[in-house]
Amino acid sequence: MPTFEKLTKDDVSDILESKRRGRSKSQRQRIIDTYKTWLQALEVGEGVAVKLDDRDNRQTVKNRMKRAASELGYQIDFIRSRGMIRVHRTA
Repeated sequence: MPTFEKLTKDDVSDILESKRRGRSKSQRQRIIDTYKTWLQALEVGEGVAVKLDDRDNRQTVKNRMKRAASELGYQIDFIRSRGMIRVHRTA
């Protein structure tokens, strides 16, 4: 069965605008943007728990979180746990 994902007005306008320019964001960049959105909601000292699906690779998710944090100029640390990734913003 297919997986459905609701697109916000901003998502739709980004897609349409990029199509007009002849190129769209890569899937990887869209995922990084989602991670950035989560990280931007965090104050220093706050954290987020990320539950992984069976098809998610733990190291890939962590690497993307690190990249998103780096692009935002944030520093993050990971808290060791099983079955999920816990991350908190340190600066």
